[in-house]
Amino acid sequence: MKIYFIYKGAENLGMESLSALLKSKGHSVRLLFDPAVFSSDVFINSSYLNRILNFDRQIIKAVSDGKPDIVAFSVYTGNYQWCLNIARGIKQVIDQPVVFGGIHATMAPDTILKNECVDYVIRGEGEFALLDLLEHISQKRSLETLAKIDNLSYRINGTVSVNPLRPYIQKLDDLPFPDKDLFYEAEPVLRHSPYLIMTSRGCPYSCSFCHNSFLHDLYKNKGVRIRRRSVNNVIDELVYAKKKYKIKSVCFVDDVFTISQPWLEDFIPKYKSNVNIPFYCNIHTLAFNKRLAVLLKDGGCRLVILGIQSGSERIRKELFARNETNAQIVRVVSYLKETGMPFNVDHIFGAPGETEDDLIKSLSLYNMIKPNMMQTFWLVYFPDTAITFYARKNGFLNAEDIENIEEGRVGFFHNTGSVSRNKVPFYSTYELLFELRTLIRNDWFFHFFAKIAFFLPFKKSFSMCIFTFKGLICFRPWIFNKFRYLFFSQKKLHRITV
Repeated sequence: MKIYFIYKGAENLGMESLSALLKSKGHSVRLLFDPAVFSSDVFINSSYLNRILNFDRQIIKAVSDGKPDIVAFSVYTGNYQWCLNIARGIKQVIDQPVVFGGIHATMAPDTILKNECVDYVIRGEGEFALLDLLEHISQKRSLETLAKIDNLSYRINGTVSVNPLRPYIQKLDDLPFPDKDLFYEAEPVLRHSPYLIMTSRGCPYSCSFCHNSFLHDLYKNKGVRIRRRSVNNVIDELVYAKKKYKIKSVCFVDDVFTISQPWLEDFIPKYKSNVNIPFYCNIHTLAFNKRLAVLLKDGGCRLVILGIQSGSERIRKELFARNETNAQIVRVVSYLKETGMPFNVDHIFGAPGETEDDLIKSLSLYNMIKPNMMQTFWLVYFPDTAITFYARKNGFLNAEDIENIEEGRVGFFHNTGSVSRNKVPFYSTYELLFELRTLIRNDWFFHFFAKIAFFLPFKKSFSMCIFTFKGLICFRPWIFNKFRYLFFSQKKLHRITV
């Protein structure tokens, strides 16, 4: 069968895994991709520029001309409304099955299936559920057989049916390598980004703001939560990618790359011998020690991302369900600094009930550890996460807010998120200070600037400029190619319809 995937903004490893499995079974797969320069938190969120510089019409036309057997979207809360709009446009020109998968589809299947433009929803891991659905459609089986496809949700006579979940996929080595060509052919500039790879699925922690807090309850008694590919399987993929794509760096996007020290003890020597290019990864305070710092440095790690989220132990423990102490964070940072490992810190603004005292404590911690980089995010509520339940129970959210969350009408991580507009000035000063802490290393000068920061105008715009500048230099060097893609190449602008 012919499958069209539709996505925007960034590379999606889930889609690449789906595509690889589908192609291995003889299906044809194509991606229609919107770079989304002006319609997400990737770069600049501008509704005006997005209206005149988006790919919606080209995507819909490409589906109409290509006549795929099924159209599939990977949906998260932030892109849900965009996916719906594209799906509605597709249904106006061609009546082909539309399926939504992804984390938002997993969290809110009933809400999604209220829309006539969506025929099916796949919850959880989608590889084998999508295969079963394609077989059902190709064989033109009866509606009753849909009930046998675990992970699938659908409508029959206006009634939504949500099938049970199948267990977690336990043997990740049995899956084919992700289909990188799916995105590299649709958006060639992605080839110049770090090579994204995931060596494991699942997270041992249940941070209240993260979808994992929801998945851990949903998949209870559905198999081992943390599953990891074998070392040799990961090395084989990277050796293949290095030869085929000439990759220059690797980004391990595991929730916690250092969750298993024995695995890393085996992996790092083989990585050095067979791959030996710089890499980046995520770590967690409670899954890190001095030996792991030495291993990462020895293996060629150039930067680790450490999610602290708040320097207030009250916020972390009572609201974010994170049990590490500031003392433990300081100790982990000392290991990184001893090995000369640069580190990036993540911070979340806008926890329900957060006070200025909490922000002062965060600033104090960051003054102490002096991160090399920092990413500041604004809290976004997701459906059925622990922090969303907390906020609803304690009056920070009302019924209308919950409906907006399920409908994907929330802000972006870097654009105030779910924080109310009247609180933006309160947070903007600290956002600016946190961003500047990584740029101003001298303590005297930083404290001098901190005293006048509260009186500066346009603090939000200033901090966004700093974030954008750091993103251009450090995280998104290919954004310049996106501008060239949009403004200077008429052929590429219409390539999606070719």
